[in-house]
Amino acid sequence: MANSESSDEGSGAASTFNPGNSASLKHWQRWRPGWYFAVFLVNATATAVLFPVQYKRDVDDMLLQHYRLCFSGMMLASLGCGCVAAFLIKRARASAHVGLASGYAIINWFQSILASMSLNLHYAGFAYGLTGLMPMMCNCIGGGFPFILVASTACRSLLYLIASFFMQKLIASRLDLLEQSSNQKYGSCSVYTLLRAQACGAFLTAFFVCGWGVSYAFDVFIDIDIGLFMLFFAVFLGALTVFLNVVANMLAACSLTKSFLELRRVLHVAELKDASVAARASLRRARRFAALQMTGVSFSLVLTILVIPFVVLGMGFSSASQDQELSNFQAACVVIQAIDVLGNAVAVLILSGSHRLKKAGQAPYQGCQSLPCKQTRPPQIKETDWCPAWKDKVEELSVRGMTLRSLLHFYQANLPSIPDWRYAPQDHKTRDVVRRVIIPLTSREECSYATSSLNRDGSQRAQIMVTHNWGNSFNDLLAAVVSDALRECSFRMVAQLLEDDCFFLSEILGKSSRLDDTYWICAFAVNQHSSICHSNPYDRDPFTHELHPVCTCSCVNISDPDGRSTSSEINKFDDMMHHLATTGTCRQVIAVDKSLELFHRAWCVAEIAEAKRLDMTQSLQLLSKATMQQRARTLENLDVRSMEASSEKDKELILGKIEDVEEFNAELQALIFDPKSGLVASWNAMDSLQQVGEVGRLIRWGLADAGTGKVWKAWEAHE
Repeated sequence: MANSESSDEGSGAASTFNPGNSASLKHWQRWRPGWYFAVFLVNATATAVLFPVQYKRDVDDMLLQHYRLCFSGMMLASLGCGCVAAFLIKRARASAHVGLASGYAIINWFQSILASMSLNLHYAGFAYGLTGLMPMMCNCIGGGFPFILVASTACRSLLYLIASFFMQKLIASRLDLLEQSSNQKYGSCSVYTLLRAQACGAFLTAFFVCGWGVSYAFDVFIDIDIGLFMLFFAVFLGALTVFLNVVANMLAACSLTKSFLELRRVLHVAELKDASVAARASLRRARRFAALQMTGVSFSLVLTILVIPFVVLGMGFSSASQDQELSNFQAACVVIQAIDVLGNAVAVLILSGSHRLKKAGQAPYQGCQSLPCKQTRPPQIKETDWCPAWKDKVEELSVRGMTLRSLLHFYQANLPSIPDWRYAPQDHKTRDVVRRVIIPLTSREECSYATSSLNRDGSQRAQIMVTHNWGNSFNDLLAAVVSDALRECSFRMVAQLLEDDCFFLSEILGKSSRLDDTYWICAFAVNQHSSICHSNPYDRDPFTHELHPVCTCSCVNISDPDGRSTSSEINKFDDMMHHLATTGTCRQVIAVDKSLELFHRAWCVAEIAEAKRLDMTQSLQLLSKATMQQRARTLENLDVRSMEASSEKDKELILGKIEDVEEFNAELQALIFDPKSGLVASWNAMDSLQQVGEVGRLIRWGLADAGTGKVWKAWEAHE
């Protein structure tokens, strides 16, 4: 089925074609007018309307040509800014960060159009195109400046302040993420404070400028001094806002310089410790990116400092004399302004990282087409529909979360404590750990591990719901949880560190204040003594190939063929997710195994779909990026009917909850592959904000390594 939103522009026009005429449709979609055409049309119209013309007789033709040349140069610079804005608009939906960058680019484009009117042509006997036909536009106010010049300069100043706000927001978000990912201080709070002050200044400036404009245009005030006071006060507030912008830029430049120097030091230590080629390559890439960020912000700072006096001087000298001796200086003023708008456009393009992103609507990789995802949802079950016993069990399950501190304690203390059995991180699956460790350790208390006395911090309300496959390596499961806490995108390096030096990893989590993060993992949260402990038809030890022993506790395993038992704990996962999502904040982490088997397990897919239905924040944790790149195609033909479950009854129970299987399959494909909101697209996206997070991540790992070489040894496995 063709996706009507395959392009971000002109989607409505496609509906006028006959759906059967695919050749005409493709031809139109390829050649239809787009954002670049709109930019060209706006700039061409502005040039035609505002092109300098003779306003009075007996004027110097050479001076007119000079003004026209300056005007044309600024319009060409404006066209370049518009093309950058069009480029960013086409990728604006790839990430919120790029959307913010596109907003800045649009404002910078409009501001550059107004910059073409920065010279006072009226004093020399010229006018900007059609404005010469309107006497009010050419009337001079204080200082010999015509109204059109003052009005355009005021509007340009407002746009400049708004654009500066957007740029500061981009920079502040970088510093904030840099702090979060590196656990270092980079002054993001100070930048946000200055940003709020700039927003107030811009608002008040706009208020007084509008007041002055109304007073002049409609002659509201009898005393002209009141209008001039409003104009001068607006100029003062605007200057103060620009000063705050310069201070914020200086602070940001210093902070980014600090990150660059720290990365350089980390790279130096890594080279001394003979770190792997992959580790050094990653550090060098991050160092180059940090240098680019530092240069971009510094360049923007220099342009901000230079452009304002040149604008003022250009206006002043153009009104002071008609002599061509000053033409070179005026041309220099125009060149500086052109460099400013073009430089800011290029800077935001590079800083956004959008040149590395695909257009919105484009699939993450060739050959995979996302299916349409209908937003019609089944009626949501209300908690009032649950019987008291069912509701009590749901609430009981929701508070069986475990802190990272408790999970690491289990890994360090409980796993090695089992007699006649030795944990092998590379071979033992989650099901093996449940059978050989969790069930035996809790058999005396006959409860879940989360509610047992073994849980170091006690059971708590879950903050993060972990969806995982019991056939996945337990080491990888815990590594995925730790990676999520550390804001990592993949968990191979963490898995290696977990195996090599778990205490070192605990120290990093402690310094990051992440040990109190609470995760809900079914293996620990569900009471296995009420479900599976007395039977084991297929779980075998990977070394002896013998069935794991069953439990000898006095509990009775609950039989629930229709999924309606109030005492069962394995038929209430979707209700528990609903309870967590509607009574507080809860997000979902999807710990994907290296073979992507998770997406072929019915229970796992049901949890993912339910979390999406509940609008829970979802994030993927993969072994590495190569895992998805190599195996993503195996997910293209997912069908819930062919998925596996622990038993046929479980599969029938899941399928029984799905009203339309074909629609569910289509929504599942969209959930995974949708280019705008799919799990794969969100995981693959790598705009510059995420690259800043990568810089902070490398700084954190480098400082944590402290010259020991542990991190860089694990990094080789990570790459």
